[in-house]
Amino acid sequence: MKHAINGRIFGNLKGYEASMGERVRWHVTVLGNEQDNHTIHWHGQTVLDHGRRTDVIEVLPASMASVDMVPRSSGNWLLHCHVNDHMTAGMSMRFHVLP
Repeated sequence: MKHAINGRIFGNLKGYEASMGERVRWHVTVLGNEQDNHTIHWHGQTVLDHGRRTDVIEVLPASMASVDMVPRSSGNWLLHCHVNDHMTAGMSMRFHVLP
């Protein structure tokens, strides 16, 4: 079994770019069964989730969340699920923040 982000596994998803200071809205939708709880983690950046600044959000099966980010540091950053089985099954990607 593989766990994917937009149908891609192990960082093979291209095209996620933003500029420092640009407001970015992330929409996260979780499909699957009752075992597919996800803890989505952004490296190097934080998001605003219901008034709370964090770098990890929890998303339950058959649900979705929207969070806002204003990138404050440039570079290539990792986004992945913190559930160990999901990480080892490919649920990771990189996003690029331009200076």
